[in-house]
Amino acid sequence: MHNICCLVYNRKDPDSVQRMQKLISVCIEDAARLGYGEYRTHIAYMDQIAGTYNWSADGKGNAIMNLNNTLKDALDPNGILAPGKSGIWPARYRKKQVS
Repeated sequence: MHNICCLVYNRKDPDSVQRMQKLISVCIEDAARLGYGEYRTHIAYMDQIAGTYNWSADGKGNAIMNLNNTLKDALDPNGILAPGKSGIWPARYRKKQVS
């Protein structure tokens, strides 16, 4: 099942733009909490959406991102192919994770 939503707002009004950005972020969070995920999005939301797929069998999370990072590093060691696409960044751009 797919839900496609067209949100109309005034791109020339900074307040309208800010409220729309907040609405999209909240919708992503709410959908993830209910077990739904985005599969395609604007580049501005790729990191947030990648973060919603943070489950793993051991309960520590991030299994799918760890796999994606491993594949990215193996197939694109210089990190030149679509850096950040779908929230998958080359090693040199990744934020340091706190254990």
